[in-house]
Amino acid sequence: MSKKEKVVKNNEEKVYEIGYHVISSVAEEGIPAEVEKVKAILNKEKAEIISEEIPKLRPLAYSIKKAFGGQYKTFDKAYFGWIKFNLPLSGDITKIESALKGSDTLLRYLVIKTIRGNTMYSPKITVFSDKEAKIKPMAVKEAKEAKPASIEEIDKSIDELVSEEVKV
Repeated sequence: MSKKEKVVKNNEEKVYEIGYHVISSVAEEGIPAEVEKVKAILNKEKAEIISEEIPKLRPLAYSIKKAFGGQYKTFDKAYFGWIKFNLPLSGDITKIESALKGSDTLLRYLVIKTIRGNTMYSPKITVFSDKEAKIKPMAVKEAKEAKPASIEEIDKSIDELVSEEVKV
């Protein structure tokens, strides 16, 4: 692919990522079917899936309530998954969002615009720039023999501490 074709392709694509929570009352065997429902919503808008992660059961940072048939249920854990996809110019992200909003099994979702590249968090590796710091032995201080303090020295130290004014 030439640079010109690549630039044209980048102008024609919009890359998004959906992070979503599936309610924990869905059995683990039912999770692939829930993922397929989300993918079907994306396919309706001719989205091309770039990458994804199958939802895994995780505790939530806070409890979330969702109404089911006029009653609220509280969830402390949910299956979290994500899908990164490319949406062609003819695709409509608002239709995808409204379809996700109408789902009975999605607790929460978030759609963000992102880049095609990998944006996953990876822990930084600490690198020592000072090689000597690695091999430099730690200085060992010799312990001084503590002399027992006299009563006069202790009284003098207390008087010094008490006589200092408290600055606000």
